[in-house]
Amino acid sequence: MTTKLSNAQITEVLADVPGTLRKLASDNKELREKLAAFQLRERTTKIANAMHSKNIHAEVPLEDLIVYLEKQAAEGKLDVIEQAVDFRAPDMGDKLAQLTTDERGTSSSSDLERFIVGGVG
Repeated sequence: MTTKLSNAQITEVLADVPGTLRKLASDNKELREKLAAFQLRERTTKIANAMHSKNIHAEVPLEDLIVYLEKQAAEGKLDVIEQAVDFRAPDMGDKLAQLTTDERGTSSSSDLERFIVGGVG
């Protein structure tokens, strides 16, 4: 069954269209901004966690690091920071080796070996 609208009803509906479209466009823009802010927060949190796990600025609290990264994102530098963090190996900040002095001083070692270990000179 088809409903017939009068000219007055059609005019009323058409009069409401621009306002409704403006409101929908405004709501859409607001939601896009909220989504972008949420995505940025999620990305900066991920980068900050990676930085801490790789011992980069580990002394800075996570929340402060996230705020710093968000500021860097506003300046267009977040991609470069993210690449730099990705390039850093997880164990680069850890101690890989330790030098010790061997005080045993075996007779089979040469003078050079004893000098290097600290036994001569």
